[in-house]
Amino acid sequence: MLKTRLKLARLKKGLTQKQVAEKLEISQAMYQKWEQGLRNPKQDTIKRLAIALEVSPEYLSGELYIINLEEYDPSEEDIKKINQLVANYFKNKNS
Repeated sequence: MLKTRLKLARLKKGLTQKQVAEKLEISQAMYQKWEQGLRNPKQDTIKRLAIALEVSPEYLSGELYIINLEEYDPSEEDIKKINQLVANYFKNKNS
């Protein structure tokens, strides 16, 4: 998941692998290994990657499916589902 998210976020920003590597002060080869899934960055590096790519660490690690919450425009159906999930959460929490 991380390798795919890294590439998508990088391409969305219009950056090359070399440019991202330079922002992080690492070699392009190291960044390339992350994007290929051959190596995984440490948690603190994921945070630095998120800042460089202007996404959340949760997005990169696969915990969130929305690349940027500011760009998310939920449909009426999405809003209903979200409201139902929240209502169910509090109903179960108070039981």
